[in-house]
Amino acid sequence: MDDEELELKPLNVFLSYSHKDRDIAGKIKEQLERFGFEVFLAHEDIEPLREWQDEIISKLKNCDILIPIVSMNFRESYWTDQETGFALARSILIIPLRIDLAPYGFIGKLQALKIDDRIPDSCEKIIEIFKKSPLYEPFIDTYIRAFINSEDFYKANEMADLLKDCERFNVKQVNEIIKGYINNSQVRGGFRAGPFVNRIFEEYSEVIDQELKQKYKQILERGY
Repeated sequence: MDDEELELKPLNVFLSYSHKDRDIAGKIKEQLERFGFEVFLAHEDIEPLREWQDEIISKLKNCDILIPIVSMNFRESYWTDQETGFALARSILIIPLRIDLAPYGFIGKLQALKIDDRIPDSCEKIIEIFKKSPLYEPFIDTYIRAFINSEDFYKANEMADLLKDCERFNVKQVNEIIKGYINNSQVRGGFRAGPFVNRIFEEYSEVIDQELKQKYKQILERGY
């Protein structure tokens, strides 16, 4: 099977924020990246020698979601309103996070999530919105990428638990899960990750590529 045919692309998130709120933005980025999302922070991710305005425009053109961190600092920033306007023009998903100011202007009609020191809780609420949006399929792709690239048993088990709550998987996603099990010993060795993949194998056996199916069965027979 051609690996390129099975490549899963993560959801790209653009965090729009005032540099005065960079600590909060950094924590949100860290949490979302744990689940496989590609997260862009202008002040952190732009290479010093690159034309930063061009880089920001490029990221805005290619992001799937804009998350503005709305605060008094946000409103005082010269760039944040322009970033939000760019996203509105593209009609992409916008999920405002509110610190000490409600969304205003064209995003004033959007329901904002209140964030505080419990950043992980706020990110879980963001993910619940993803699940109910038209981005459901790429959202699952994002989760699966984090699962099959797990660097330890803990991460593999954590992502397996999250994937269990997903309603369905398409053919590409099923085959990527099986391929991840074959290639990643951390997934195979996870005491919850391994059984999760076994269930997927049994439930979706008819759509699994024959070569992957054979390799999977060989691993089960060897016991490692």
